[in-house]
Amino acid sequence: MYERKGLRDNCKQQVNTNMKTLTLIIPLYDEEKRIGETIKALNNFVPPNNLILSKIIFVNDGSTDKTVRMLEEADIKYPADILSYKTNRGRGFALKMGVKRADSDYIMYIDGDYSIPLDNLKGFNKYMQKGVDVIIGSKKLKNTKCLVKRSFVREFIGTGHTFIFNAVLGVGVKDYQGGFKVFTREIALTVFPKLRQERWGMDAELLYVAKNMGFEIKELPIIWSHVSKSSKVNLARDVLRALQDVSAIKISGILGKYTPDFYEGQLIPRIRLIPAI
Repeated sequence: MYERKGLRDNCKQQVNTNMKTLTLIIPLYDEEKRIGETIKALNNFVPPNNLILSKIIFVNDGSTDKTVRMLEEADIKYPADILSYKTNRGRGFALKMGVKRADSDYIMYIDGDYSIPLDNLKGFNKYMQKGVDVIIGSKKLKNTKCLVKRSFVREFIGTGHTFIFNAVLGVGVKDYQGGFKVFTREIALTVFPKLRQERWGMDAELLYVAKNMGFEIKELPIIWSHVSKSSKVNLARDVLRALQDVSAIKISGILGKYTPDFYEGQLIPRIRLIPAI
């Protein structure tokens, strides 16, 4: 593994005592076809008032294409790190590794396809200034706008997913899987070390553990566009995975595996960082 620091160290945002700092984490797996557009969008992004984008952390989750090379060669407006490892471990694992390297007031993550633009932070900012613990962008709230619609099958899977997860976990949100979540440094320090899911179940696990620990969760509408994936939807497979994830999370909760006492005895995954040449 290696970490490349400071693709551009000079971030020209002015600092004052009222500002909140933000680290953006982007997990990536074979995104060479889309990463160029994502970088262009990041360079065009202007943070809302009183918010500083202090760092972007790209986490390469075992890509086999040119994703890392394209990142290394890119000219990125904001300070950025590339965290990379050879074996694909899943989106949840990638996010946890990125969160371990963030030290800002708030941390957030988005998906590499940039289907939910950072401009949505304008609506999040007032809640960040108030110190809300977890703020999630929802694709399923009444005021949410989808510029490019998903297929009926994807909509059906998404609705079923929410129903199952709310029935079992009881968090009470409309959208568990949306890749646009913002959370405080306290969440990073107290909730993320407890998370056990390494793939798509981590989103639901994060909300489940945060709620049970008494943290405030705010769900907000967003503007987004569906980005077609190269892989085809498999209804049976996706439903089975959702059932496996929600069952594992619920059983871990019942067995007390999210409590501090249990966590102290766990082996925490560590990664060896090798400076890039």
